[in-house]
Amino acid sequence: MADMNTKIVLGLDVPKTVAQINTDIRKLQKQLQKVETTGTLDTGSTVKQINAQIASLHSQLKTNPLFARIRQAASELKEIDTLLNEIGKSNASLSSSDLARIGDGSFDAAGRYGRKAADYLSELRDASRAGFENASGIAELSIAAQEAGDMTAGLASQYIAAADKAYKLGGSVEKLAEILDGGHHIANQNAVTMSDLAEGMSAVGSQAASLGVAADETTAALATMIATTQQDGTDTAKAFHTILLYLRQVADEEEGITAEGLAKYEDACNALNVSLKETRNGVTSLRDPMEVLGDLADEYAKLDFADSRRTNLLDAVGNAQSADALNAILGNYDMYEKMLQEYADGTGSIAADAEKMADSWEGSLNRLSNTWTDTVGNIVESDAVVTAVNGLNNLLSVVNHVTDSLGTLGTIGLGAGIFAGVQNTGKCRMSVRIS
Repeated sequence: MADMNTKIVLGLDVPKTVAQINTDIRKLQKQLQKVETTGTLDTGSTVKQINAQIASLHSQLKTNPLFARIRQAASELKEIDTLLNEIGKSNASLSSSDLARIGDGSFDAAGRYGRKAADYLSELRDASRAGFENASGIAELSIAAQEAGDMTAGLASQYIAAADKAYKLGGSVEKLAEILDGGHHIANQNAVTMSDLAEGMSAVGSQAASLGVAADETTAALATMIATTQQDGTDTAKAFHTILLYLRQVADEEEGITAEGLAKYEDACNALNVSLKETRNGVTSLRDPMEVLGDLADEYAKLDFADSRRTNLLDAVGNAQSADALNAILGNYDMYEKMLQEYADGTGSIAADAEKMADSWEGSLNRLSNTWTDTVGNIVESDAVVTAVNGLNNLLSVVNHVTDSLGTLGTIGLGAGIFAGVQNTGKCRMSVRIS
């Protein structure tokens, strides 16, 4: 009896150079060719037995982890290529070499936060389409916020875009990071989520900024009302907008705020010895809205629950939702001030927490996937992919070759296995063996 007993091993070690990997692949191809030319068949067994063995081998080869890993990497590389093309369309100034450099850098940029390269490139594409000049920095901030703040890509992008537009930051990653860091640190310390704050900033950011409320004040005010009322970010933002319109004495037909209603609200504030206006150098103007809320909170705390001045102030904002929100911030102004300090203390909190999340099980797997995909991508770029694919396809070709010979030959003594393993060192080792 003559047996096929040829051992084939392909070791792909991430730290290896592309040249070394390509050498391994070429060795594999030569070994596979040897299998095909030296394999012999035994006589005596039935065709049924032969077919069973061949079917088993064929199934093992087709469903093996090695092939799955190759297919997965190829799929991810295709997605990356599509995203790079879309990025190129969004920014005509990028050359093919620029796009190649972006693609290469995407693995490290995403890996820092335990995300896949395609996640980063998707954010980069959206940032480019939105007109951000520093799209790469915006993309990295977005995936960090997603990871640390446990929110969707859409909400993270929405948060960034809304804050940038509201406070006219010109796409400054540093200033945008301050806003997201502040919100994230508040969320970590209180019963509010980054998703809530993202929704709130998206709904009221521009209006709050135009009415004289700073980013830290908007964030802390929203967080205070959300944590107290347990309303979502969007509803809370609408209520806060209404409160601000009354504080700044802005009539709004769409919101149902009339001149009469504004006068009623001012009277309710005056009844608490809190004025909406101030006079400086002979010029009378409206006061800072958050300062007014602070003064109202001081007087509000002195009122008995049944005091009509309390009821009149809440009723003056026009609807129950806004009244609840106003009651929340006036009754918890100490929480608001605490959150302002938490906002200030939040510098770098998103990056720090995102990097911690990157060390989680999922983050580690994503980094490993990036490493493997990047390695396969390097092989593609070296033009050795044809050799690799042909080598793997030859495994099935051996089976087909044998199958074609069944009419005149006997049985085959063949077993096959393909094994893939990952070490916690970050190295990806694969072996292919036919024995």
